[in-house]
Formats: sequence, structure tokens, C-alpha cells
Amino acid sequence: MTKLFRRKVLKFFVYALIVFSAYIIQTTPGLFDFFGIAPFIVLPACICIAVFEGEFAGGLFGFFFGLFCDSTSETVFGFNALVFLVFCVMAGLATIYLFRRSTMNIMLLCLGAVFFRSALEYFFGFILYGYENLAPFFYTEIAPQIVLTSIFSLPFCLLFRWLHKKFEPEETKE
Repeated sequence: MTKLFRRKVLKFFVYALIVFSAYIIQTTPGLFDFFGIAPFIVLPACICIAVFEGEFAGGLFGFFFGLFCDSTSETVFGFNALVFLVFCVMAGLATIYLFRRSTMNIMLLCLGAVFFRSALEYFFGFILYGYENLAPFFYTEIAPQIVLTSIFSLPFCLLFRWLHKKFEPEETKE
């Protein structure tokens, strides 16, 4: 095993531990609940991995940790895995071809991904079945969850940026 390969394995192992810890924090009842609303923090962590490591690594992390989130969510099994996969690949490709890796761009990508994920869940879980009086539910449950989740994207952005620089090989550092 070369030194570069060991460094990559260690880097992705640390990434997996961080995202798994975020999953544990997300699914622990009462932890980081604000007025009964818990943030959805695994998706911003996977988006940050996609931004710093590319679309393939981000897509893999998104898919596998989406399956973890599917095991505890009230959606159809596979919904989060598919949504995480698509958004992580899109975020990785967007930072390669369209955006710089600035903190503001990463936070906006996370906000957009969380918003569209919540909108898809809201549409396929509630509107499609014809429930009535859903506007108060959106404003009191889903919108605050989107805001809380986007706030938690900043620490992940800074952490994964630091880890990416820490594990980058010496010959490729600028």
C-alpha cells in the first residue's frame, strides 16, 4: 500500500465517522431539538463531502447515508437514498464546473438541497394524498427544519474544508 492510498483510506474513514456521528445526533430523540423541531443534518454533511471530494465520492456517501436515513424516516424506503445521491452528485459537479468552493456557495447548495428534499417529501407525503389545511404544517414544521438544517451546514463546511486540506498530499498543496 502506498502512502497516498493509506492517506485516502484514512480520510474517507474519518469522513464516514463524522457523517455517522451526524446520523446518530440526528436520530437521537431530544438532542438538538428546538421547540420540537430537529434539524436534518446528514444531508449537509454529504453535500460538503461531495463539494470537497467530487461527485463520485459524494454520491456514494449520499447513497449509503441516505439508506441510513431511510431506516429511521417515515418516507418510502429508498427515497432519501435516491434524493441524497442525486443532490450530492449535482453538488459535486456544480463545484467542478460552475462554482467556487466558497463557504457561501456551499451553504447555498446545502440550503437548496434541504429545501428541495423537504419539498419533495411534503409533496409526495401530504399533497399527493389530498390532505387539507397543510399550509400551517409547512410553516410550523418544515420551514423551521429547513432553516435549522441550513444553520448546521456552516460547521460541516468548515470542518470538511479543514479535513480536506489536512489530508491533501504535500505535492498538490498550493
